[in-house]
Amino acid sequence: MRIGFDARMIAWRGVGTYSRNLLKQYTQVPDLEVVCFHDSKTVDRIPKSDNLIKVELSEEVFAPRSLNKIGTAANKAGCELFHSPYVVAPGNLECPLMVTAHDIIPLLFPKSIPSFWTRRTYKGLLADAIQKADHIITVSTVSQSYLLAHFNLPLSRVSVILDGVGHEFGPRSDEEVNAVCQKYELGRPNILWLGEFIAHKNVTALVSAFSGLSTRIRSHHKLVLAGELSGDWKEVKKEAVRRGVGDLVHFTGFIEEPDLPALYSAADLFCFPSLYEGFGLPPLEAMACGTPVVCSNSSSLPEVVGDGGLLVAPRSAALSAAITEVLTNDNLRQRLRRRGQARAALFSWENAAGKTLDLYREIVKD
Repeated sequence: MRIGFDARMIAWRGVGTYSRNLLKQYTQVPDLEVVCFHDSKTVDRIPKSDNLIKVELSEEVFAPRSLNKIGTAANKAGCELFHSPYVVAPGNLECPLMVTAHDIIPLLFPKSIPSFWTRRTYKGLLADAIQKADHIITVSTVSQSYLLAHFNLPLSRVSVILDGVGHEFGPRSDEEVNAVCQKYELGRPNILWLGEFIAHKNVTALVSAFSGLSTRIRSHHKLVLAGELSGDWKEVKKEAVRRGVGDLVHFTGFIEEPDLPALYSAADLFCFPSLYEGFGLPPLEAMACGTPVVCSNSSSLPEVVGDGGLLVAPRSAALSAAITEVLTNDNLRQRLRRRGQARAALFSWENAAGKTLDLYREIVKD
């Protein structure tokens, strides 16, 4: 079987993690050839394997005018199926199309894309991809329900295949933890958040929750906000100053991927207050590293976290109470460590790739 895979998003957060891990698993499948369409910036991120064939396609991901060029390249490569890991659908395809729609967050939270033109382009690409796709994969039952309702799709067109957590995520040694803390100038102990500074991540509620902790807890713990300094990060910083905790909130900037397990392992607690997630990899990664998790009870997060974390309403008072409970209760903290690691062990990229391959074969056979 010969499939095409759009690897131009392989360096992204989220979609890139999904793409890299699927392709890594595909290197172990003997009867599979994957034509990986890449640009000059992403070619080195594709796993090296004889069955992964690299074809350069230097077209902008969000340029609708390039869609027919992608389809033409896939046809020329003899693909029996084309998989887009994001909602970008090639035109003129002569083979079936599979699209992974991780979520529809920009429709539900428009402020997550500040630019009107980018927002309009995304909506157009999403609608086009949903219309063209022979089959759609999404990563949680919550995301499936939103897709079905928003686009009036039949259940048979949308499959749920849960994401996995990589084997690299696990508790790290003191030496590794200390090295990462030194690299990013992290104080310990700390309360950690990781993500993008955009509206639905609800980071200001976490800052507010942190400011509401007792003086005793705040005197021992800093709040570490890890992620690229873009989007709304300056507004979050202003909120920390306004709440009187500006000197206790540390912004790390971008975290390199190899450093993530030690970053999670360094934290006393990981807090993830998102209002909506298509899946939510960070709390799963934190649980795999043995870090207690306090997490929003909204959207797909209960489906992912289960009993492995403490699920609460994504409001500052509830978050503050949950953080306090975890940090002051040794038994609860140890219980969350055990349950979190057990829960994370249920999610694997081997399983996600196997189910995706089953869909490929089913669609190609039809």
